[in-house]
Amino acid sequence: MERRRVFIILFLFTVVFIAIILRILELQWLNQEHYLKLAKNQYYTSEEIFLPRGIIYDRNGKFIAISVPKLAVWVVPKYIKDKEATAKGLSNILGIPYEKLLNILNSRRNYTVVANDVDIQIKPKLLKLRSDLKEWNIGITENNIRFYPNNQIAGSTIGCVSRKTGKGLDGIEYLLDNYLGGGQAKFIFLKDAKGNPITIEKANVEKLSYHAVLTIDINIQYIAEEALNELVFHRDPLEASILILDPKTGEILASATYPNYDPNSYYKYRIRKNINFQHAYEVGSLAKPFILAQAVEERKVNMNETIDCLNGAIDVDGVKIRDHKRFGILNPVRIIQHSSNVGAIKIALRLDGKRFIEKLKMLGFGEKHDIFPGEASGLVKLNNRPVDIAYGSIGQNWTATPLQIAIAYSVFANGGYRVKPILVKGLVDSSGKFVWYNKPKVDRQIFSKDVVDTVIPSMVEVIENGTAKAGKSNYFTVAGKTGTAQKYDPAIRALSNSKWYTWFAGFFPVSDPKFVVVIFANEPKPKYLGEHIGGGGVSADVLKLIVDRIMFYYKQKPDKQLN
Repeated sequence: MERRRVFIILFLFTVVFIAIILRILELQWLNQEHYLKLAKNQYYTSEEIFLPRGIIYDRNGKFIAISVPKLAVWVVPKYIKDKEATAKGLSNILGIPYEKLLNILNSRRNYTVVANDVDIQIKPKLLKLRSDLKEWNIGITENNIRFYPNNQIAGSTIGCVSRKTGKGLDGIEYLLDNYLGGGQAKFIFLKDAKGNPITIEKANVEKLSYHAVLTIDINIQYIAEEALNELVFHRDPLEASILILDPKTGEILASATYPNYDPNSYYKYRIRKNINFQHAYEVGSLAKPFILAQAVEERKVNMNETIDCLNGAIDVDGVKIRDHKRFGILNPVRIIQHSSNVGAIKIALRLDGKRFIEKLKMLGFGEKHDIFPGEASGLVKLNNRPVDIAYGSIGQNWTATPLQIAIAYSVFANGGYRVKPILVKGLVDSSGKFVWYNKPKVDRQIFSKDVVDTVIPSMVEVIENGTAKAGKSNYFTVAGKTGTAQKYDPAIRALSNSKWYTWFAGFFPVSDPKFVVVIFANEPKPKYLGEHIGGGGVSADVLKLIVDRIMFYYKQKPDKQLN
């Protein structure tokens, strides 16, 4: 009997032992991840911070965007023993009302951020408060915020960084997001038995970042912004912009836009577009120098011949197209100087229509240059019909961005070549060494130097004695062309007689062109009752200011003989 009892006891011990072994195997193998997760939740907590982001410099090494170290102050209210003393101490240091802090400590239990973007110099005071009160659940985490020292200067070009994710949202910040680094990182804290953070156990901060060097010259950018402010003040347009570019390298030296925004407080602005790159518009008479250049190239025009401009109107395929004035006999130089539609159309109709359209595309119209997020391509969708060529020759029925206009006018300034536009000069590492350099590139030759040299005098006359003469410099010779395009008004389902796009595009100094400038306005208002809105009148307010200030900034000698 006793032997039987021993066997029963041994059997029960064996069953229990096997059950324990099976349970251990279940915990170790079948539910291992579940219990590891529970253990981690019990002994570890995590905190996300913003990593420092690469600096953005202008071409001369001046700061455009930097990451500034800041503090985030947080509490775990359920572990705060003396809530009144804690609220009072934090209030004195952070400048947050005592009642607000006390309410947080009394109404919440778990991890709560009480202040972001706190000056890092306050950290010793916070550490002392925590030590004096022995409230170890007052937490301090070092963070980084993006700061733009020039505020809204070049704001729409530089772009901004999200306050929530630390990632680039617009502009250069978005374009170079993968290279500038930043974003969020997770710190894992080891907790004691009471849940108090003890130390950082692991930090996921291994994200490589570079600094960016732009082609922008912040001093020229200031000049462009001030000139644009003048235009906006006097003309109150819906939109406006100024783009300045080096015609030999394609480097963009300034990009000013209206509306604009301050990236430091981007969330306050409804519109964050950059119209120099992201919007396309009809170009008006800016097209005329290209027509003349092609006609010279194909030997379809003689610069000394005279052309009857038909007293201001021409019939093409039964469609009457009018001039802004009643011109009679003009030579090609005067046609550009006074911007005669009829004269330009008569020259354009001598050309092969397909070649005309192809030349526009060769100049870069209708295609993206892929240097800016959300870049517009514009639209060149002309048919090879006389009426389409006629309208196309005066810049109607096709559209372009200010960037495309700047690249196209560089062809006149650099001897006939289309250059690739550049906005980012390169990326540098922490030692300042370039890891990638954006070398200037010539895409192709569009016109010969002889053709360009033949057309330029007519563009000089535009400034000296033509449609842009009110904006000429007393010191430097400028070549260019004004443009005015009627806007389509959906309310009347026709072209408006009061709403216009106005343009100026040109380069200076003519003796050795260093700068291309494009000035654009969408629906500029007249200065006085009855004023005729035109590209020359609108741009004259700012053209002279831009030319003189930039040339004096670069310490260039005048190329005009001073009286």
